Amino acid sequence: MKVAAGGGPSSLGTGPAFDPLAEPAAAADRSFGADRDWLLRFAPPSQSSALAALFTVEHEVLASLRSGIEHRVAHLRLEWWQEELARLATGRPRHPATRLLADAARARAATPPDLAGLIEHVRVDLATVAFADRGELDAHLEHWARSVFREAALCDPQLAAADPRVRATAEWIAARAGCAVRELELLTEFTRHARDGRIYTPLGDAPESYANWSAEPLGESERATLMHRAEGLCSVLREAAQMLDVGHRRVLRVPLLWMAFACARQVLPADLSRGAAPVAPLRRTIGAWRDALRITRGGLPRALQMRTP
Repeated sequence: MKVAAGGGPSSLGTGPAFDPLAEPAAAADRSFGADRDWLLRFAPPSQSSALAALFTVEHEVLASLRSGIEHRVAHLRLEWWQEELARLATGRPRHPATRLLADAARARAATPPDLAGLIEHVRVDLATVAFADRGELDAHLEHWARSVFREAALCDPQLAAADPRVRATAEWIAARAGCAVRELELLTEFTRHARDGRIYTPLGDAPESYANWSAEPLGESERATLMHRAEGLCSVLREAAQMLDVGHRRVLRVPLLWMAFACARQVLPADLSRGAAPVAPLRRTIGAWRDALRITRGGLPRALQMRTP
């Protein structure tokens, strides 16, 4: 692919002088996508700066997958971030966002976050490999869950002074829910990813043709398969939320909200939802505010409440 003209990562050049440190720091009004923007808006103030830094790192690493970026540029970018996240893990980061993450970890007496899994997650996506079975796809999702989602679940400074059982609960919910959250995110934009050659469903040992999965619109059989999978993932998240001790939920506002946002999607892209109307911004803002309030009172967001038959 040719490097696209204009702004974005494709305008950074293709030579070895490429250096993310030369890029301007993330603007305060940068959007990380609807779910992450709402998380930043309704997270406890003590977590907002660390979350913004985490989402900045994720945003920059995922930039290697943007359409129009030359393959060599994508790998240069990924290699730089692999080295930077290795520096973060040893407490010697250079990028403003990773330095903020290191400072936040130090403030809560924790070790710097290990985000190496994010690099592997993107490396596999960049290779557009086919997933032969559910185990391969789950391992791919696990790389993201153990890095990004886990750090989001553990970045509350209150955990440093909390009962060890609360931190154990945070670790548990990160391990239990992270893969499901990420898969729902990928399914939500299934058609866009498929258009770029990334099919987020197992294709078998002898991979079946991509054609059915990259068709627009998707066929009835493929659509039903993805809808069934999404419903199952939402059930996993609801069951995990129900198992949390009421007294621990307040400290877990960020992972619980993220789980709720993933479940609230329910329907996937337009070709799957068959015309379902998008939620108006004001309505979603009010809903997210109410969900955050429920969590601070020991309750659960509506999307995570068990449904009656």
